[in-house]
Amino acid sequence: MAAQPERDLVAGVIQLANLLTRRLAPVFEKARVTPQQWAILSVLDQSGGPMSLAAVARSMMVSKQNMTGMMARLEQLGFAERADDPEDLRSSRVILTRRGRATIEKLRPAYEEWRSALGADLSERDLAAAAKTIEQLIAKLAD
Repeated sequence: MAAQPERDLVAGVIQLANLLTRRLAPVFEKARVTPQQWAILSVLDQSGGPMSLAAVARSMMVSKQNMTGMMARLEQLGFAERADDPEDLRSSRVILTRRGRATIEKLRPAYEEWRSALGADLSERDLAAAAKTIEQLIAKLAD
């Protein structure tokens, strides 16, 4: 029997990202939050204060134009709001609303449980190695 060809790294990462998004979606479904929106809310939550739209876009590694659309949706849902940046009138700052914070607190336990279950069959060493490799690839591509 012939050995399976090794999966192309880029194709594999894209497939993994798609699978993660598809499998994670049900965790947030009741709150009508997508995995991408969860990621943005998490960035805002971890920032501890207002962030520029450009900083959120950099953190998410998406274009500012893409982030503008995603942020508009979060504003429509009442999870975040924008205000003018007093230091730069061309820029705006983004913050979580009370509803956004409550949504994060409500969903965090289910997300943490899902994330723990994802790695349950892998050794700590394998998980650490995968995380390190992912960080290295992100750093290389972010330059």
